[in-house]
Amino acid sequence: MTVQENIRIFVISVIGQWLYRAYHQGWFRLDFSAPEARWPQGLQDLFSKHSESMARKSAEDYEEILSKWEPVSFQSFWLGMLDFACKYGDPVAERWCSLYERFHLGREEITLLALLSMMEFDWHVLRALRFAMSEPNPTLPRWGFLTRMFSLHDEDAQRCSSMFNPAASVLFKESIVLLENANQVPLSSALLRMYEPAAAYLLGKPIDNSSFEKSVSIPELEEVVAEQVLAMQELRTPARVAVHGAAGSGRRHVCRALARALKCDGIWSLDLSLACNFDDAVAQVKHVRAMATLHNALIVVTSFPDAMERWEEALRIISARLHETCQPVAWMLSGDVPKWLKINPDAHITIPMPSRSDREIYWRDACSEYLGNTWIQQLAGQFLMTRGQIQEAMRSVSFRDTDDEEARYMQLARAARGISKEGLGGLATPEPARVSFDQLIVSPECRTALEDLLMYARHRKELAKNWGFERSMPYGLGLSALFSGPPGTGKTYGAQVIASELRLELYRVDLSQLVSKYIGETEKHLSELFNAAEQGEVLLLFDEADSIFGKRTEVKSSVDRYANLEINYLLQRLERFTGVSILTSNFDSAIDEAFMRRIRFKVPFDMPETEARLTLWKKFLSPDIPRDKSVDLAFLAETFELSGGHIKEAVLRAASIAYGSEKQRITQDLLIRSALLEYKKLGKLAPMIDEPDDNDRSRWN
Repeated sequence: MTVQENIRIFVISVIGQWLYRAYHQGWFRLDFSAPEARWPQGLQDLFSKHSESMARKSAEDYEEILSKWEPVSFQSFWLGMLDFACKYGDPVAERWCSLYERFHLGREEITLLALLSMMEFDWHVLRALRFAMSEPNPTLPRWGFLTRMFSLHDEDAQRCSSMFNPAASVLFKESIVLLENANQVPLSSALLRMYEPAAAYLLGKPIDNSSFEKSVSIPELEEVVAEQVLAMQELRTPARVAVHGAAGSGRRHVCRALARALKCDGIWSLDLSLACNFDDAVAQVKHVRAMATLHNALIVVTSFPDAMERWEEALRIISARLHETCQPVAWMLSGDVPKWLKINPDAHITIPMPSRSDREIYWRDACSEYLGNTWIQQLAGQFLMTRGQIQEAMRSVSFRDTDDEEARYMQLARAARGISKEGLGGLATPEPARVSFDQLIVSPECRTALEDLLMYARHRKELAKNWGFERSMPYGLGLSALFSGPPGTGKTYGAQVIASELRLELYRVDLSQLVSKYIGETEKHLSELFNAAEQGEVLLLFDEADSIFGKRTEVKSSVDRYANLEINYLLQRLERFTGVSILTSNFDSAIDEAFMRRIRFKVPFDMPETEARLTLWKKFLSPDIPRDKSVDLAFLAETFELSGGHIKEAVLRAASIAYGSEKQRITQDLLIRSALLEYKKLGKLAPMIDEPDDNDRSRWN
């Protein structure tokens, strides 16, 4: 006998017990004169085991059969299930035993599951049940009928009604057993049925199990994440956990280990982005709750709809329904907990972005047979990517057509650029930072401020730990600096120097991608940006920061209110940011005062003096560049009050003209002409110049 046969015999026996009681108490009559009065085949098969023949048609014969019949008791049925589970390891029997143990189900609830699940797939059982109900055309059993059928006495009926309470029973709450029309009729008349995938699972029939993944061992995780997962064992049941990390950081794998910590057999994934509308999303949630309960799985919400502004209210309802489940729930997030998730998680697990050294290891593991160490180091520094994203980039390229390492690198770089949109990829771009402090030409005041900044950056962690600042200042020990000064004075170059000296990757924030017209999206982008930067050990450069760090406006409309909310959120994140952030601005007076209070270092990049300008002219006009003897750099430095950026532009313009000339040599005339054009670009009045007799001033303008 199989488990399914054991369940079927027990179900038919339950129906037979009801018929025996009902017939002998006179609740209904059996008229055997009509051909259609023959008992259903399922009952005949059952009673034939206790009688010589079911072919006799008289009421006396049936009464004799019923009087001799010994029904299958619940105890013998359940002992059979335990034997199948313990002795033979039958997976179907193990499912029933797991439900019984986890939720302490009573005899009536197990019987209800057996009856309704067999009814979904066995026509004989359904026909026998309809016969037992003695109704003209009932399609499903009624709640009141089943509570009476499972009860031998009135006190049993009261206990059974209590167990079948839809507001309290886990079977109803998790949509394993469904009430079809409870809103239109009294509860006693409501129709009951089994959720079909749940019935299929309990009877061992094929179902779609693609969303289920088994749990994994916690020691497989990296140490910093494993410690967080182990701490989840102390959470109340059922736990609600937010797992933070970028795409490809291994969040799903962490959830599988979290399932082990929470004593679940695995995870059941829920992808809300696949929902077509609100009703579809609710149906998905009901399905996941039922199947996760049966599988003893951690529910993992993997993604959400993109159009958040249309889904915000719906997601509040959906998240509330998820939090009502008896199973633990984990939310896979790329940033902070979204505002629509009204019920805060009990705990958070943060998967750090890999450091540059980690990324080098991941790239080396993925492509060491195709690329040398120099190219691998360049990929690791250029792209802030997780192990999963690096593996995805490798899968998307083919090196069959080329043996050239540079060509292979270019293929991988293109693939990495397309994949690394999560985290910093879509909000910031890497900047080269291969310059030293000695190459920076600034005023003594600026140099001193930069040296102080570097001193703090190198020792702030030791200060926090050894001198107790981490206790007195639990947050706010990050490094934030404002580089202010006219255009071209070296603010961005100074940020590159800082990144190079601290051996950090420099990422320039793309403000056009950061600021969104949709309410709440800017905060979401800021959260992703700061989280990824903090975990990935990078330096953030907010170039021309006036556009986002500008002064708050007086609230005259809802637009002003939301704009100020964005600035307030940015203030909080900037203050709590433990990494290094640099803001550049041409006019520091345009920066909001609240931001200025949170700026730890203000570094002035003033217009260079004559001596500094001479150094800049010499730097850009290196000895390798062919130039005429007439070139007088001291004259240029003293005459033209230009910043380093504009001096560079003047030299490049003169060099391009000289390269296309016959002599291919830079002359003083070309340099003066280029310098005057820079003045014209700036809208400044050009200095008066004593012209040589043989020169025409017009060719300089």
